[in-house]
Amino acid sequence: MTATQPSPRLSLLLVVLALSFNVASPAQDDAIAEETIAARTDREYQIEEELIVQGTRDRLKGPRQILRGYDSRNMGGYYYKLRMYEKAYPYLLESAQEGFKMSQARLGYIYQKGLGGVERDWVKAVGWLSVAASRHSHPEIMNYWKDLRSKIPEQNMPMVEDITEEYVSRYGSKATGVTCDINRAAGTHIAHMRCVYDDEIEYRDPADTLGIPGVEIDTTVGGGGTVPF
Repeated sequence: MTATQPSPRLSLLLVVLALSFNVASPAQDDAIAEETIAARTDREYQIEEELIVQGTRDRLKGPRQILRGYDSRNMGGYYYKLRMYEKAYPYLLESAQEGFKMSQARLGYIYQKGLGGVERDWVKAVGWLSVAASRHSHPEIMNYWKDLRSKIPEQNMPMVEDITEEYVSRYGSKATGVTCDINRAAGTHIAHMRCVYDDEIEYRDPADTLGIPGVEIDTTVGGGGTVPF
């Protein structure tokens, strides 16, 4: 007799239950995050972030959409660093769907901890944190996801990979048209993540008129304590 495959809904439920019982508690997570940040006090991070377009993009994004994406990213980051998670949430959601990695990481953290009145959701936390950590992301995000991933039971990894694949296909750089890269200022170890719309190049000449940022907006990690990113 062949084994019956669990339904997708049941599989996700199993992931949620397993994560809830096997991943560190909020207090333990906070301790881990605090320890991680404390170990990196000799480094500063200036980080840029990443709309929803499923599948292959087939049209150019207009300047208004580009500006809105940058504004959402910046407002989300501003409120997040002040720990005003309820106000940060809608901006982070919009910019995370746009493809900005820092917004994705912060949104995943909000779902992981259940901050700002948002219900704790491990599937969404795994989805957003995994896509945030995929390809050319900031070391802080990569390390946080790697640490969280190591706590997931091995038997649930296939489901986690499925969640990751779905989020990358919907909100990764290829789907959203937002590309990120990492660089370090000459003679320093300060890491910078720069995320920009691929279509922005179409508006480079009139950029000053449009007000499109260049886009070195300061998103230095703030808030202190145990808040990452």
